[in-house]
Amino acid sequence: MGSPAQIAALAAAFLAAAAVPFVVDDQYVLFMLSLSLIGAIVALGLNITNGYLGILNLSVGGQVALGAYVCAIAAMRGVPVPIALVLATVVGAFFAWLIFLLFARLAGFFFGLATIAAAEVVRLMVRNLDDWTNGVRGLRGYPKLTESPDTTYWVLLVLLAVVLAGIAWVVRSPLGMRWRAIRENAGKALSIGLPVRRLQGLGFVASGAIMALGGGLLGLLLQYLEPGIAGLNTLVQTVLMVALGGGGTILGPVVGAIAITVIPEFLRVANELRLVLYGATLIIVVLAIPGGIVGAIERHLRTRRRLAAASYPQEKLKT
Repeated sequence: MGSPAQIAALAAAFLAAAAVPFVVDDQYVLFMLSLSLIGAIVALGLNITNGYLGILNLSVGGQVALGAYVCAIAAMRGVPVPIALVLATVVGAFFAWLIFLLFARLAGFFFGLATIAAAEVVRLMVRNLDDWTNGVRGLRGYPKLTESPDTTYWVLLVLLAVVLAGIAWVVRSPLGMRWRAIRENAGKALSIGLPVRRLQGLGFVASGAIMALGGGLLGLLLQYLEPGIAGLNTLVQTVLMVALGGGGTILGPVVGAIAITVIPEFLRVANELRLVLYGATLIIVVLAIPGGIVGAIERHLRTRRRLAAASYPQEKLKT
């Protein structure tokens, strides 16, 4: 996503997506599409650490739950919804900074385990702080993002476009190049003078902020929150979104989020076999396309460009 043709294609795709409420009357379909847009925002946040920085970040359930509960509680206490979303994003960024501050000395699998523990702390907090979160009974009765499903969908689409454009700009900036250098070889990046720890911390905080924003949006859409939102299901789904679409790619998490959210709905006709078919499909795709759908497409396009560049001088010599 950098050439004028790619930007034009992406703009056309967003315009087509914006037209969906005009042709779709089924409110459930619109709800599922809105859910996929939120999933894409959360997956884009996770992709910063797991895709571009090469950090095993598994705190997504905690970040989503934290953003959802902070936004919902603030909105219930009279804070305007836009400000509540900003507050949720800031709290998510602070929580991510705290996690990184505590566990930055760990690496790889051990760091991942530590982030799961941090998510579990959030789950236990929302489960036991009854006065604030209503505990296991769940939280409801807070304002919606908008009163119209169509407007909600459009707002989510705009927010996804803003997050996507921001991440695309950062990834193609010198900061993004440094992130990728750290992902490829952190030791070498450190040896050439890059502040590896600081750059990793910056990416981790940005990731947490975006995932918490997605959590706030999710709570406003669902209109019901319970401690399970911080559990394993949120983690697995988001990791699958990144892996299926393509980690370390700009559009991969968006494609993965749409697939993970929408495919199960098409498989509802299979009743009891739905989850089996869904799981088998995911396993086959992940094994067959290790770099994800968008990653495979990008590799194919790069190969074609290299072949075209290699054949051009030979054709020129023949003439």
